[in-house]
Amino acid sequence: MNTAEKRAPRHDRLPAIPEKNSTRRESAVIDDEAGLLIREKLVAAREDAVLLREGTVLLREGVADTLEREIRAAKAIQTTSDDHMTMLQQANARLVIATIDAQKLAEQLQVTQTRLEYAKAVAEKANLAKSDFLSRMSHELRTPLNAILGFAQLLEAGSPPPTDKQTVRLQQIIKAGWYLLKLINEILDLAAIESGKLVLSREPISLIKIMRECEALIESQAQKHEIHINFQPFDANLHANADRTRVQQVLINLLSNAIKYNREHGTVEVTCTLTDQERIRISVKDSGEGLSPEKLAQLFQPFNRLGQETGVEGGTGIGLAITKQLVELMGGKIGVKSTVGVGSEFWFELLRDDMPQSLSIPCL
Repeated sequence: MNTAEKRAPRHDRLPAIPEKNSTRRESAVIDDEAGLLIREKLVAAREDAVLLREGTVLLREGVADTLEREIRAAKAIQTTSDDHMTMLQQANARLVIATIDAQKLAEQLQVTQTRLEYAKAVAEKANLAKSDFLSRMSHELRTPLNAILGFAQLLEAGSPPPTDKQTVRLQQIIKAGWYLLKLINEILDLAAIESGKLVLSREPISLIKIMRECEALIESQAQKHEIHINFQPFDANLHANADRTRVQQVLINLLSNAIKYNREHGTVEVTCTLTDQERIRISVKDSGEGLSPEKLAQLFQPFNRLGQETGVEGGTGIGLAITKQLVELMGGKIGVKSTVGVGSEFWFELLRDDMPQSLSIPCL
């Protein structure tokens, strides 16, 4: 082998050197890319860290703001609570004071109630004493009065007969005696009612019979005053559950007042009707001067006379008070309607009593 041939292989191996350099360059490029990538990642990591720090700062600030708001809100609530507590304490203090005042007032009311009860007991005792006194005195007065009336009537009918002058005087004595006897009887009735000693005999009574009796009793008084009384027809089978004598007393009293306080040549109308299936109303309507609302409010009071300001008609002022109490004791009620210049209508109601149908009785 010649020298040229021996060198040929070496010549063939020369290109291997560039391959090593290329590898190094590639390796360097790779290293550069890796470094660049690492640097980019580091930059990104730094940026993320910065963002994280910024987010953390913002979060801390947000938490701080939230805490501050919550603290302020808590302080506001505490302030409001303190205010409410103060108000409650003040209200409680006022309540305590009001309770003490209420207790004092209750004690005063108790004392007042005790005094009122004592005064009521004293008044009731005095009223009973008054009623008892009136009853006793009325009985004591009626005994000599009966003697006066009896002897006056004997003198009037005696023999020889009295002179005209004596007759007039005897009639005055008899008239005054009967008036005084009526007053005594009214006082006795009032005393008996107030003391609770009045005894009623309630039973079924025929109203048609009572109307006829009252018409006969009141006729002379009506003629004397030139008053026309008209009893309106009604069902003759109507019966009331009441005391016969007291119903007659009530009706006579109302008729007497209707005549006494009527105008000249006036009229009185009496009606009897059913207000419902359980009550019967009897009305006495006159054509008198009527009563003002002020006078109506004073009716049915003892010793409060109607027409006393005119001085024309006298009276005790007891009749209407007794009338009202008698009606109420029989389970009824009484009232009045009046118009000044037109007249008045007094009415009272009684409980109806069912009676078997009897023979037909002519109506009034």
